[in-house]
Amino acid sequence: MGKHKAKIRTLPSLSNSSTTPVDLFLLAGLPTHLHVHGQDLLKGLAGPYAKVISTGSPSFDGQLYRQNTIDSLLRSSARFAIRRFQNRSDDQTVRPRRITLFYVPALDDRELLDAFDFFVFPVPLRELADYDYSGRQKRHLRHAFEPAIRNALAIYQNELIESVQRRIESRKSSEPLLLPPGNFHLPGRRLSEAFRELIHRARSWENPLPDGISAELFDHDRLPGFLKNQQERQYIFRDARGLVFPCARSNELHGLPEDVHTESDAARIRHFLRSVYRFGASVPDGLHHDAQLEWGEPLRGVSFECSLNGTLFVSASHANVYLNDYVRPGRP
Repeated sequence: MGKHKAKIRTLPSLSNSSTTPVDLFLLAGLPTHLHVHGQDLLKGLAGPYAKVISTGSPSFDGQLYRQNTIDSLLRSSARFAIRRFQNRSDDQTVRPRRITLFYVPALDDRELLDAFDFFVFPVPLRELADYDYSGRQKRHLRHAFEPAIRNALAIYQNELIESVQRRIESRKSSEPLLLPPGNFHLPGRRLSEAFRELIHRARSWENPLPDGISAELFDHDRLPGFLKNQQERQYIFRDARGLVFPCARSNELHGLPEDVHTESDAARIRHFLRSVYRFGASVPDGLHHDAQLEWGEPLRGVSFECSLNGTLFVSASHANVYLNDYVRPGRP
């Protein structure tokens, strides 16, 4: 009589409905001959509402993320996400609801993380980068996969679902994780540099900005173009140039994501995914900040870096700055 197959305990299902949005998990850094095993294991642990896409890396321990490996994973994940997005109904949010990248840390993992920018939630499989007694990384050991993946799923649950996703979905002007990374200026640098430190875990999700940077309390007098009610007050971020970045209200979201196809080039795919995901959590269509000056002062030739059109000098009441740093000038 054969041995019983060991049961794999899965995460709790989010819903029993067949319309539940799926989670997209990306798996990178496992050897080519073992990555399918890792993919199947992650799928079993993540549950029925999960899609897992993996790509293999070289067996040699060192640089794991060649450009063709990165491109393959990016295009495969984009193909799935774009099809889901295009097939949704009008009252559904972006599907998959979350995109998470599980990866084995390596000498060249910066290239991998930079390629996926700030639209995935990255979780390092640190245990699989450790070396065993024979001098090989544990990513070669099948029995090391499950504990490493379980630990990564715990991080995904605690950090993404319980914290980061809720903050992204809050759409609050006081939430730094929503700020446009290329156009919000920190002293001496852009926010994108701090965000890169964040995805490399040189910063914590609880404190994503440098010390001393925090939201300020604005009232109608300081921000009459946005806070119409005399009694309204909001905590909002102001950058090093003095530009204030209130998050557009839910009834003022406009500018649907661009039309993109599964065979579009990598830059266009990345631009699209940056517009609908931030740190792995989906965002509403048209979410943007109305960048403006205090005291009702108009913008006069203020420079912005538009992700599609390059440097723009805006003279207007404000500028709409989207999560992917697309910039659209407001009314003159």
